Amino acid sequence: MIICTFCIFTNSQAQRKTLTQNTLPQKNESKPFSLRFIGEKIIPVDEQFGENNDKMTVGGLSGIDYDKKNDIYYLISDDLFDSTARLRFYTAKLNYTTDSFQTVKINSVNFLKQENGELYPRKSEGVKNADPESICFSSKSNTLFWSSEGDRERKIAPFIAQMDTNGNQIQKINLPLHFIDTNQNRGWYHNAAIEALTLSENQEKVWFLSETPLVQDGEMTTKTEGVFPIRLMSLDIKTSKLEQEFVYLAEPVAKEPIPKTAFGINGVVEILEWKSDKKTSNNNQFLVLERSYSKGYPKNYGNTVKLFLVETQNATDSKAIESLKNLIPNKDYIPLKKQLIVNFSDTKLDYIDNIEGMTLGKKLKNGNKTIVFVSDNNFQNSQKTQFLTFEIIE
Repeated sequence: MIICTFCIFTNSQAQRKTLTQNTLPQKNESKPFSLRFIGEKIIPVDEQFGENNDKMTVGGLSGIDYDKKNDIYYLISDDLFDSTARLRFYTAKLNYTTDSFQTVKINSVNFLKQENGELYPRKSEGVKNADPESICFSSKSNTLFWSSEGDRERKIAPFIAQMDTNGNQIQKINLPLHFIDTNQNRGWYHNAAIEALTLSENQEKVWFLSETPLVQDGEMTTKTEGVFPIRLMSLDIKTSKLEQEFVYLAEPVAKEPIPKTAFGINGVVEILEWKSDKKTSNNNQFLVLERSYSKGYPKNYGNTVKLFLVETQNATDSKAIESLKNLIPNKDYIPLKKQLIVNFSDTKLDYIDNIEGMTLGKKLKNGNKTIVFVSDNNFQNSQKTQFLTFEIIE
């Protein structure tokens, strides 16, 4: 596999050059852990994998999860561009140590299957009826969970499905009515449904967030100021029962688009349940990844990616709240406590692509955890499939 290296200079590079270590900068706020950059690998935009008619371009990687027992990573592709490609997921081996990130190797590809056992249609075969965004591996059942974003404009609902490691669908989990119902100004916004998906520690529940607020809760996150409440929900895997729901406040768009009337959006793109090695608590904690994009900047410098630590302690259960649109946070309800861990724009990285996936990776020899991020290149020559690895230092 060919790996690309690059160096891009911007007006902000002088600030980034002030870093003398790989550890990400800390603010005055005390943080429970920091991230130390290990390395980066790029899959070329024309890289292909597979055999004969099933040889397809590796890209559109919007979700990643780690099977620590077998030391493999699952990667899901949202390929909706190539007329001959199929909806698919890969297994991969990531080789990295405390000091370096050596290689990314794709090992296998599997195709996503529908409830009737048939493959999802290629773009050339019929209507798109799924849009994969996130993937989770369950070591308890040796199965995978994945989310589809749906298509509101064509009345194709989003969903969460469970499948075996060969892509055969086992079941679909029923989503709550206030999420799925698009009548009377309700439900998810088009192209902004379930990007963020994670399993609970006991692997009996699935947690998810939409990319932006629901229609009944507010506007899409397309402005540089405002309040953008998103519901964090947990569903019982066996019964689909909505067990818990809290309100997560997403950031506004990070940069003013150029011109101001151009496209800009911020969204929640991934979530992981987090358990610290340093303390035990009944309080649920999550890592939440937000990605903001503003048009008009060169070389994808319109991307702003931030990682937050979120806690459920004292947060209001929002299941009974019909609409959040006119409610005031910390007055009418208590949102999830949210703490910035890192803004990737403050790191030594010269380039940040459309990062959409993250997972906790293998432990290093010193016992520390690692975290891996991957970007969705949208199958565009101007973008990159970017893998980033970091050591977690508690």
